[in-house]
Amino acid sequence: MLAKELAAKVKGQISEETISEMVEHFFRHGNTFLFLELLNLRKEVESLREELQQSDNKQKTLSKLLIR
Repeated sequence: MLAKELAAKVKGQISEETISEMVEHFFRHGNTFLFLELLNLRKEVESLREELQQSDNKQKTLSKLLIR
């Protein structure tokens, strides 16, 4: 039931099979599962920050070239 509700909320962004597996892991391992998911999210946030920083650096370099 929880997996179906989650699948309806993400609407095709994540497969139902993946959602079912994640829900099953959550019910089996609770706190450990949440901790590992938190670590994964932190890695993802760091990766996105790096991408954003690289994009900002490229934009600043391009601006400097165009201003000359």
